Amino acid sequence: MIWSVLLWCLLTPAAGYQTRERLPFFHGHVFENSPTASKVNGLSVPVRRINAQKWCPVSGMHFKLYGNGSEDFRAFAHHKRGNMLLKTCRVLDREARSEYLLSVGLCCQTCASESVVFEVASVKVDVLDTNDHEPTFRSAGTVHITLDDTTALRSVVYRLEAVDADSGNNAELTYISVPKNGSFYVIPKTGEVLLVDSILGLPSEVKFHVFARDHGWPPRTSKGVVVTIAPQRWATRPAELAGSGRGGRSPRALLDPGAKVSLNVSEDASVGSVITSLGPSRFQSAAYELVYPESESSPVTVGRDSGDITISRRLDRETEPFLELTVKIQDKRGV
Repeated sequence: MIWSVLLWCLLTPAAGYQTRERLPFFHGHVFENSPTASKVNGLSVPVRRINAQKWCPVSGMHFKLYGNGSEDFRAFAHHKRGNMLLKTCRVLDREARSEYLLSVGLCCQTCASESVVFEVASVKVDVLDTNDHEPTFRSAGTVHITLDDTTALRSVVYRLEAVDADSGNNAELTYISVPKNGSFYVIPKTGEVLLVDSILGLPSEVKFHVFARDHGWPPRTSKGVVVTIAPQRWATRPAELAGSGRGGRSPRALLDPGAKVSLNVSEDASVGSVITSLGPSRFQSAAYELVYPESESSPVTVGRDSGDITISRRLDRETEPFLELTVKIQDKRGV
């Protein structure tokens, strides 16, 4: 008695599984923005595959679509080929919906009665992307940066970021700067603005446009962002010059006895680069002299008439992480 009950429990699910037929599956695609009545590419359902005669032995066979979004397509029979095809009923937008999972029903007359419709197949339709969106920047249309003129070379001074509502290659971006300039470089893959050359002594600000361009076809380009970078010269102001409400800072040109200037310099800075200028001083006619360290051991030189501090040999942060200089400034008039 016990064995017969166990055997019945084991065999019944297996028998039920064998009687259940797996529905054939078909897959196709259509590009977004295709006009209404565009055929779904790659999707053709042979009538013999769905065993139509089993469900509808008489003539007058009709197909019907079911599922979320089925109203966006219509099914029709290609009588010459004996296939069932799909066409769109409206213009599709991939950003709104990228795929459809639908069921194909079959009936013998007009499918007016739901009870006589048999599900004979399932289909998936992918909505493929077209390059219909241009990149847009997250930031405003203008960016203004005030940059210390002693900023280390290869420093990232700003990062621009754009987005594209498309997908795949249509959403991959490259950043471009116009016009080219020798002081700043925009990294094409990241949009980072890199300082590549000294901005010491620049008489005016640097201005350029940055655009984002996608990799679609045809490529689309964003509206430009205007980037303005103004070099700023700052140094600690001596206590006797600090006025109320000025924050205790003054331009580096107002050097006085005992004033200290801190500089950040990249070890990759090339020999001959001017890293800062001490002139003009408070004297109308000044002479500059490097007092410490001695010129033979110093990696920099000081211009006697200009006050420019220039790199004279390669810098190595591991062996010489910082360097302290003492410069004497004299009035040529002897006052």
